[in-house]
Amino acid sequence: MQTTSPFDLAVALTNIASDLRALSNAGIHYTEDPYQIERYQRIIELSAELTSLANGHSAADLRQLFLADLHYMTPYAVVDTAIFDDADRLLLIRRADNGQWAFPGGACDVGEPPASGAAREVWEETGYIAEVTDLLGVFDNRFHSGKSFHHLYCLLFGGRAVGGERLITRETLDCAWFAEDEMPWPEVTPSHVTRIRHAFAWRNEPTTPVFFDRVDWQPQPTNQHAEAVQAE
Repeated sequence: MQTTSPFDLAVALTNIASDLRALSNAGIHYTEDPYQIERYQRIIELSAELTSLANGHSAADLRQLFLADLHYMTPYAVVDTAIFDDADRLLLIRRADNGQWAFPGGACDVGEPPASGAAREVWEETGYIAEVTDLLGVFDNRFHSGKSFHHLYCLLFGGRAVGGERLITRETLDCAWFAEDEMPWPEVTPSHVTRIRHAFAWRNEPTTPVFFDRVDWQPQPTNQHAEAVQAE
């Protein structure tokens, strides 16, 4: 019998809680019925409790966080950047929040193009000035061991450092360059493993196709289709 690891179970619970939260936020947005709003808010509170079981954070703190963020109804876009030096080493940060190695990256600001956000995150988290040259892939964090409070689409860019100097900021414990055979895999953020391997594949062969998650999809009837009129 196949068993589920504690990590896989935590990811599954986090994803279910995230779905319930997003659906409830959408329900609150589209209704004015106070009783329905109370029911949706209760579902958000249950989502917080599920998330707490998955990751150990305070359920009370998560309830407060979730109820204050009712705009989460669709996946969020975030950016990461694979910066290589002339020796084919990859720049990573050791995150201050969990002590794990990861790409420099984060959420874009409103009005900011994704590639600009990618360069800004490198600057803020490492002190290096990045030239962003390529889009390497779009990764759905749910297919790559992501445990974020939100469903994320991660845009991975490639580039190189063209200035600046190494800094340790409030977001990082360290930043360092790693050759492919020097990667500290046990200490890498799990959701970044696939992205890092893809970045090295692109560095070794620049014609490597842009990555996206290939998932079988089947059309499902919707209310919109039931109400539609067949075109002539």
